[in-house]
Amino acid sequence: MSGHGGRQMILWVLLFFIAGILLVFAEFFLPGLVLGAIGGVLIVISAVLGVYHYPDYTLFIILGELIGTCVGIVLGFWVLSRTRAGNLIMLRDAQHADAGYVSAESDLALMGCEGTVLTALRPAGTIMVGDKRVDAVSDGTFIEEQKRVRVVQVHGSRVVVEEIENG
Repeated sequence: MSGHGGRQMILWVLLFFIAGILLVFAEFFLPGLVLGAIGGVLIVISAVLGVYHYPDYTLFIILGELIGTCVGIVLGFWVLSRTRAGNLIMLRDAQHADAGYVSAESDLALMGCEGTVLTALRPAGTIMVGDKRVDAVSDGTFIEEQKRVRVVQVHGSRVVVEEIENG
């Protein structure tokens, strides 16, 4: 297609594409999927219009749309990470256990204690240590109810036990 009509169609394709990228980017600030979905539809419409009106350039249009979308998303994340809104969304520093951050208090006092299986461990279940009910996992074996077990590992809220052999 050539002439004024061809240039006008290129402008529409570019307009739909750029508007789509901007709406996808706006989705970061106004979450709800609506703007992102409309942006995605506009990107697809721009690709369809481009391929329909310029079939000889299909490969270039599709590659251009894919590369442009990827570049737009990367630039969007880059810009977002430098804004106040991005700072509210993104975690900047890690929370390490040695600094006092734990997801659940670890009950290290259970280490080495013995208890009785309340619900069969296959491999997870409940044991009774003293007068305390504890969620536990076996060391990989099935342990029936009322069997005696020993706590062999405590990591966070994960308590690993093994059966005490009679003898």
